[in-house]
Amino acid sequence: MKKNNLNVKLHQISSFSKIFTTSVKDSINTIRAFIPGCSLASYSPDIVIKTYEYLKKNLPGTGMILKCCASPSKLAGNKDDFKKYYSQLEDEIEKMNVNEVIIACQSCFKTIKENSKNIKVKSLWEVISTIDIPNHIKNKYKDLDITFALHDPCPTRNESNIHESIRKIVNDMGIKIEEFNNSKEKTLCCGGMLNIKDKSLALNQMKKRANEVNSKYILTYCESCVESMIIGGKNSIHILDLMFNEEIYLKFTQSKVNALKKWKNRYKCKNMIERLNKNSLL
Repeated sequence: MKKNNLNVKLHQISSFSKIFTTSVKDSINTIRAFIPGCSLASYSPDIVIKTYEYLKKNLPGTGMILKCCASPSKLAGNKDDFKKYYSQLEDEIEKMNVNEVIIACQSCFKTIKENSKNIKVKSLWEVISTIDIPNHIKNKYKDLDITFALHDPCPTRNESNIHESIRKIVNDMGIKIEEFNNSKEKTLCCGGMLNIKDKSLALNQMKKRANEVNSKYILTYCESCVESMIIGGKNSIHILDLMFNEEIYLKFTQSKVNALKKWKNRYKCKNMIERLNKNSLL
């Protein structure tokens, strides 16, 4: 337990350092901010940037904030650390002078919604469902001979609008799905959150959840859940893979990314965002 708690503290120190955090404003007028979350940035900086460009095209006035929501500190029971780190995210949102955020990460969505009542929190999936998916991926997968099991992340199990939005997006792309017996408001944890407390229990839950469905392929909209389902023994991808990752078509599962590569990706993501900042000033 002490070792796990130390790992969380080290993770949070790094996550809130200037090495891995940044923001970009809209070149004309910023009225909302996109927050991709740590896990998506650690997996694919390219998907983060492509998602942001999609949002900017459809919703002018969108900036981006790359910063952790401090939920690891909260889950570990480090209340003082959570308060200290979360206030940094709030300060960043205030500095950008926006009162609306679009969230890709389900833990970030829950954390910000519960702790910042003055901020309008929107799920990326509700936004995409409303403004529509890009034309080139409409019905793109209708002839694909794969049925994906759709896993709903537990942090947003009570957000029915998110469940409906995801299923609309999936349907619009022509993806065939299998539902878990426990889905939507009854969904179960993928096991990822348990890693902070008990790694053995986490692994057991990952395997248990992954094997609750017949499909060898699990689709979800949380990067941490993707990693858990792969550890649990299934192929798994993020819904944004199907929208913005051409390479995923080769095998329809993500490759495992070690801890060092994740931090390198977060650093790369930060630099890519800062290049957007420089370009907006030209």
